[in-house]
Amino acid sequence: MYTNVIAAALAALAPLTGPLPQAPSQDQTDLVTAVGDYLDASFADAGVPGAAYAILSADGDVNTAFWGEDGDGEPVGEDTPFLWGSVAKPVTATAAMTLVEDGLLDLDEPVVTYLPDFALANTAHSDRITVRHLLEQTSGIPEGTGITDRFEHRDDPYGDAVADLADVDPIAEPGEAFAYASANYVVAGAVVEAVAGVPYVDYLRSAVLDPLGMDGAVLTAGDAAGVADGFAPVFGRAARVEARFDEAGPSYGYLGGDIGDLAAFAGAHLGRAAVPVVSGESLALMHGGAVGVSDSVDYGLGWRVDSRNADLGVSTVWHTGAAPGFSAGVLLLPELGRALVVAQNRYGHFEEGVLIGAMLGAVRILAGGAAEELAVDPLYVGLLAGLSLLVVAAVVFAVWSVVRVVKRAGSARGGVRVVAGAVCWVLAAAVVAYVSWVVVPGLAPSRVLFFLLAPDVAWLLTVLGVVGVIVAVCRVWLGWVRWRGRPV
Repeated sequence: MYTNVIAAALAALAPLTGPLPQAPSQDQTDLVTAVGDYLDASFADAGVPGAAYAILSADGDVNTAFWGEDGDGEPVGEDTPFLWGSVAKPVTATAAMTLVEDGLLDLDEPVVTYLPDFALANTAHSDRITVRHLLEQTSGIPEGTGITDRFEHRDDPYGDAVADLADVDPIAEPGEAFAYASANYVVAGAVVEAVAGVPYVDYLRSAVLDPLGMDGAVLTAGDAAGVADGFAPVFGRAARVEARFDEAGPSYGYLGGDIGDLAAFAGAHLGRAAVPVVSGESLALMHGGAVGVSDSVDYGLGWRVDSRNADLGVSTVWHTGAAPGFSAGVLLLPELGRALVVAQNRYGHFEEGVLIGAMLGAVRILAGGAAEELAVDPLYVGLLAGLSLLVVAAVVFAVWSVVRVVKRAGSARGGVRVVAGAVCWVLAAAVVAYVSWVVVPGLAPSRVLFFLLAPDVAWLLTVLGVVGVIVAVCRVWLGWVRWRGRPV
């Protein structure tokens, strides 16, 4: 499984030990301009209210730009904080590697060595999960465990989250297969906390953020209170979404900061930090493709390693992320010594292809190529149209059913036909409500997150279920009127 690490290590160390190759077709100024023009057009097309991005050049320059407004209507600037979502994962992996280099943490040691109370429903399984498995996302812990995206205060957020894994069934043997789950990085945060002997956020600040000059980082609920609301799509338009925060989130998805903080982190992973927090060897290990995700993407220690730009002679090491109302990305071109970081205050599950795709398109331009054209997911458009038609039809039918009850339409009836009709309506309403309120929301990590990441779809399904129940009640009432043969 780790055969790609050596090759990736050589590639990652190349910019540290020799001359940096340049894209042959464009000079650096042209590339920066092209990337900026592409991103600005992408933000406009996607209806992004506010964004910031920075382009790190091979010569060490950092070109930063800003777009639009934050959720308070203020112009986005160098101090505007964004939530980064899963960009927190490579940050956590970096923190873990500082402990590895200090000899305090062993990647191949079982998690229970550091967290004796860590257990899944199958303890024989969880006892074999190593720290490396967590960082590689090969632990077998599934997504949707319920321990993420908790927005209430807890005195021991990491301890409580880890304890709540005790009833979770694993989905694969440790190290067997990649299965993306933010719970892996909740546990990783708890491991860092246990080994360091201080709260996770305190160690992260002292070991990674402060040395890199990431002084605008959002690490606590107090910090998050200073983040203006983000936005989610509702029928294509940006609707305000309250900025949320999970106290166990800084290790997996609720870390944030301004664009300068993101750029500093990217620079550190290009090996150009003024005060390096980990060695070049550790960077190479993190950037190595340890486990396959798809034909073109591997996952290292907190990073995706991508061959999508292999035709340009470069690898792409990246991670993107999203939190309710926000999305961000850190994308590295190690062989070229370049990187792109983006933060924006809009995110919707069905818009991911456009919002995240723009970042990947921009980094391809930075590598000297051309970006592919992006389009809104047709499933999203079809889903909205189909659900809207169903809701309208259901409302019309519900009104018609109420009118019939009020007018006591139909002659008096009795017997099996009326009972059978009532049962059928009740069953149909139960199916519609169950699918709308349980099955589809259950596909998201949580019901709350479903409403935050796809509010238009969530509310359409909610209304559909409600109207379905109303129709069933009216039809049963109508059957009772007919059966009794008298006014209600």
